[in-house]
Amino acid sequence: MKAFALFLLLTIAIPLLSQPESQDALLDRIADELFATSEGDVSFDELYETLAHLLANPVDLNKVNSEQLRAMMMLSEQELNAFLTYREKFGPLLSTLELQAIPNWSMATLSRMMPFVMVTEASAGINTSIFKRIAQEDNNYLVIRYDRTLENRKGFMVPDSANGYAGQPDKYYLRYRVSRTNDFSIGITAEQDPGEPLSWKPDRQQFGPDFFSAHVQLTRKGWIDNLILGDFQCQFGQGLQLGSVFGMGKNAEAITSIRRSNLGFMPYTSVSENLYMRGVALSVQPISKIKVHGFFSSKRIDATVDQEVPMISSLSSSGLHRTRRELEGQKQVLDQDAGLIIQFQSGTTDAGILAHHKSRDHSLVPEPAPYNHFSFKGDSRNNVGAYFNTSWSNITLFSEVAHTIGYGSAFTAGVLGNLTGQLEMAWLFRNFSVNYHADYANAFAESSTPQNEQGIYWGIRYRLNKKLSWSSYIDIFQFPWLRYRAYSPSEGSEWLLRFEYTPSRHVHLFFQAREESKWRNLGDETATYKMAPGTKRNVWLSCEVTGPTGLTIKTRVQGSQFEFGGSTTRGIAFIQDLAYGRGKWSLTMRYALFDTDDYDNRLYVSERDVWLTASLPAYDGVGVRTYVLLHYKISKTLDAWFRWARTAYEDRSGIGSGMDQIDGNTRNDAKFQVRIRF
Repeated sequence: MKAFALFLLLTIAIPLLSQPESQDALLDRIADELFATSEGDVSFDELYETLAHLLANPVDLNKVNSEQLRAMMMLSEQELNAFLTYREKFGPLLSTLELQAIPNWSMATLSRMMPFVMVTEASAGINTSIFKRIAQEDNNYLVIRYDRTLENRKGFMVPDSANGYAGQPDKYYLRYRVSRTNDFSIGITAEQDPGEPLSWKPDRQQFGPDFFSAHVQLTRKGWIDNLILGDFQCQFGQGLQLGSVFGMGKNAEAITSIRRSNLGFMPYTSVSENLYMRGVALSVQPISKIKVHGFFSSKRIDATVDQEVPMISSLSSSGLHRTRRELEGQKQVLDQDAGLIIQFQSGTTDAGILAHHKSRDHSLVPEPAPYNHFSFKGDSRNNVGAYFNTSWSNITLFSEVAHTIGYGSAFTAGVLGNLTGQLEMAWLFRNFSVNYHADYANAFAESSTPQNEQGIYWGIRYRLNKKLSWSSYIDIFQFPWLRYRAYSPSEGSEWLLRFEYTPSRHVHLFFQAREESKWRNLGDETATYKMAPGTKRNVWLSCEVTGPTGLTIKTRVQGSQFEFGGSTTRGIAFIQDLAYGRGKWSLTMRYALFDTDDYDNRLYVSERDVWLTASLPAYDGVGVRTYVLLHYKISKTLDAWFRWARTAYEDRSGIGSGMDQIDGNTRNDAKFQVRIRF
């Protein structure tokens, strides 16, 4: 009976789902929504890489769990529960096209999910050895990338000085990975930034390239639910203690992205050289409904250390080791972490308790400044906490509380719900003490860390019909203590409104307006620390048209206005994109004009880049930005990309500052990448 129903779905779906949206276009669409409010403070590269990798390696609908689906940030609670109920009632899916039979799923949801999911037989590969599965896995690839800024930067012209760069101006990247969802993952990542020398320092965990990462993961092997050796990241609760790159801030999606998914341990494959752990992570399930997660990490981190005391005066998060000073601070401190999480799962309820211990071989003593009076001082600390998530009908409750023993606490709680089939709402409350400390936190917050903040968020999304929808949020927050560039307790607010109109499969339009207001120091910060509210407003207008021949034309206008201290400045950008794909190759081009009065009006605009790479430059000043991206599928196992980007300014004779300064008003960047599938 189910097979007959699937046959009917196939006959209906083939014309509806023909000529699917390209992967690049789909990633563009998602990036426009999820990163629409970025001001450079979101980990855009890592989030975009996660989406790109997921698109190239779809999840298995018969194996994916509810938290993994939530992490995709594409389904409402009503749609998610409808899928889980359908799978429980009718058993494993026979095809992805069976998704059309799920109640409350619209064609828009179906079209958006299809590229990210697949269906395999439940017994596929189950009787073969792990080594045969690795050898036969399709998701097995090697990526090699090279890029360089063609103009000379000051640091490369004075390499022997204290501030000159010790390495070459080339950037190299290599990644090898073979993985199968809910089975195994093996990966190696290496990166060499411009100006960094190749070195062999086993005592500093450097083996050739400046950054080297590797992992081996096994999942669902007898009593072992998850085991990772090497580099990993953690995502538990709402990220108050342990958060990963899957955590996002406020964005045009407005609803699902405010909740963190409880994904547990995941391999680390990015190149950010700080927010990862290195060691072993293990998850076991000793009895039904109970999982125990434990980890130990030991790695060296960058810091400025006073060797006479000794003590740490500051930690470095740039990951750059080019100048003599940066090299002196490279991996100076031994950083160790250990943690234990006990998790309870029953139906739609997921709860757990967490304990995390951190220690370093030197004490941290930050340089005295008013805003960091409550910063952590010492060589070790302990965090404890608990989280609770549950769902009933179309309502989801999520929460977490955490405490740094001897210091402060943090709390967050929220609700997601479908009030009707067309209306979704979200509420979130947060309260973070000024002396709460957690290095790996990635909770929903206005600041980059859950500290010194209180706030209330309200989001709404309404689908008027299949063609028109709107989303909005408002967030009101306050900072009980001083912070950087705000030497007094302060408050602020932010709101966003976005309309999307899709009159046909080939036309997509959206309008978005956003305003953020926060107090900050006014004028001379060495005197009375007078403050004033700074209000920034952004407006986006975008129209994208895809023709039947494979040509896509996207036109966008972005504007900004910043009011501060009685003055008003503005910025505007006109962006024209063309994308065309035919057969084995595709071409993307952009021509953009921008004019901003100052850096406060800089405009972040996402650009297409080579696979697994994000580009989010800030358009600042007066000039022209152009780029060309060519992708050629040489064979079934070999792809090549070439990208050239150029920025020409009309308001300056030098680009950048310090050792990164370029003499002249133009900058050209070239990038080449190949991907080999095994």
